[in-house]
Amino acid sequence: MRPIVPVGALMTLSLFTPAFPMANAHEIPEWEETYIQGVFSPKFIPPAAGTYDLPVIRRVSPVVLIDTAGRRVSTASLMRGKVAVVSFIYTACSDRLGCPLASVALRELQAQLLREGLQDQAVLLTISLDAERDTPAQLAKYARVFGAEPSLWHLLTAPSEQALRTVLESYGQDRVKVYDENGRFTGRYRHVLKVFLLDQAGNVRNIYSAGSLVPQVMVNDIKTVLAASTADRPN
Repeated sequence: MRPIVPVGALMTLSLFTPAFPMANAHEIPEWEETYIQGVFSPKFIPPAAGTYDLPVIRRVSPVVLIDTAGRRVSTASLMRGKVAVVSFIYTACSDRLGCPLASVALRELQAQLLREGLQDQAVLLTISLDAERDTPAQLAKYARVFGAEPSLWHLLTAPSEQALRTVLESYGQDRVKVYDENGRFTGRYRHVLKVFLLDQAGNVRNIYSAGSLVPQVMVNDIKTVLAASTADRPN
C-alpha cells in the first residue's frame, strides 16, 4: 500500500496585520521586499510524483464566475480535462502570510509548470473573497502585479455575494468580515489560507496552507493525479 500524504501541514489564519503598510480604499498594496513572505522552504525532499496516493477529500460543484475581462465563465470549462489549483484571496490583503503568500506561490507554480511543459494539463484559478470590491478591472491589475499568464492562470470574481457564499461553502473556505471599534467594516477579512488541488472530475485531492505551499510539492501532486487518471483509463 502506498503512503497517503496528509492534508495541509499547517493552516494559517490570514488577517491584516497593523505592522504592515496600510492600503487605502481597497488598493492593491505595493509591498516592499521586506514585507513579502516567500513560499515555505521545506527541510525535506518532497516525495517523488506517483509514489503516494492522494485520496478524494470532497467534491466541489462547478460555478459561473466573472473573469478579468468581465465575461461570465464556468469553472467547469476552465478545468475541463485538467488538474486545477484554486486559491481564494482578496486584492487589498497585505498580510504577508495570507493572500500575497498564496499568489506568490501560484506565481512560482506557474513558472514551474511552464518549465516542465505541464501548462496544457493544469490550470490555476484565483477566486476573490470580496465580490463587491474586486471588480474585473481590479483583478486584471492584480494579475499584472503577479505576472499571471492569461492562458494558464485565471483570476475570477463572483457575480454576487450570494454566489460567492455558495462557492465558499462548496470548498469549505471560511471568511469573516473584520469591523472596527465603531462597527464599521474595515474592508478586511479574516480567513484561513487555503489552496486547493482538484482532479479532472472536480474532486479536492489536497489542501495547502502557509506551511505546505511548496511549488515542488504541488507540481509532484499534479503529476501524481495525472498519472493516476492515466492508469485508471481502460485499455
